[in-house]
Amino acid sequence: VNERGGIQSMGGAKIKYIVADTESKPELAPAQAERLIREGAIAMIGTNQSPASIVATQVTERAGVPFISSTDADPLLTGRGFKNVFRTMATVDRYVDDLLASIRAAANASGDNPSRLAILSENTITGQSSVKFAQELAPKHGFEVVEAANYDATRTQNFVPYIAKYKGQGVDVLIGHNRPNDAILITRTMDELAFSPKAYGGIIGGHVSAEYISTLGAAAENVLIAGAWSPDLKIEGLAEIAERYKEQYNEDMDSTVSGGVISLAILWAGLEAAGEGDSGKLRDAITQLDMNSGQNLLIQPGGAKFDERGENVKATGIVLQIRDGKQVTVYPEDVAAAQMVYPKSA
Repeated sequence: VNERGGIQSMGGAKIKYIVADTESKPELAPAQAERLIREGAIAMIGTNQSPASIVATQVTERAGVPFISSTDADPLLTGRGFKNVFRTMATVDRYVDDLLASIRAAANASGDNPSRLAILSENTITGQSSVKFAQELAPKHGFEVVEAANYDATRTQNFVPYIAKYKGQGVDVLIGHNRPNDAILITRTMDELAFSPKAYGGIIGGHVSAEYISTLGAAAENVLIAGAWSPDLKIEGLAEIAERYKEQYNEDMDSTVSGGVISLAILWAGLEAAGEGDSGKLRDAITQLDMNSGQNLLIQPGGAKFDERGENVKATGIVLQIRDGKQVTVYPEDVAAAQMVYPKSA
């Protein structure tokens, strides 16, 4: 933004950013949010952890500071009647629905009929929501839930009991919301125990990270990911941003990184519309935005327009599949870059 001349409606004013780290500990988020406000932040973006965002936004709401989230999918974030919280992505139920729908469509196309579903998620707010929504949506897509579990995200390091049980039960499909380290451990355990369900997928979370692919290599092949963004989407500006990111960090851009870009695009458009660095006027300007993909570097599929809760009514979901170390869009059909490999071991 600064390279392109800054905020034109403010005489070319440059954006200055301040970084705060929650250390993946939600209890640190309020103090960090308060510090940012003391240091002059007129808006915040973050935090890639729903529990942290939920408590941080209690601080920003009291202060009247807009908070933009592009990576936190729990419905509670925008379910409290706050006026300063904006979420660019869909909620977790959308991603669960997309993942199950994509698996059913691929199975039908192959003449197969998988029915036995297991859900294994961490016990965070989003993890609990993923299990709840998967149980509710499974019958819609022809699945029977044979196991649904939330493990302790702070203590669980051994997933052998879970995977061995699923293998013994003849589970056809395994899905879950997990942190990157957990997603890696679960996938490695599946590989070690020779558990190869017909489909295995992550509901946003750790599976979308570049770390997941680079660490697992071939073990990640054909794993599915329900998410909000894909590197192969045809959106103006996306290829340039992805290339610059790769040059600077020597790794592929993933959906977590894209979330930061998307949040900044909303902030940029809001500041241009507000015309001054006032949090209240910025908040009002964001509520009036109606952006298309590619506008102001908005690499969000669908675009952005917020309802009274701060939800993006233009948000869409997609399903990716890891193929040869890359994330490839396989669902829905109108944006798919390839057909889903089904079953996973095919």
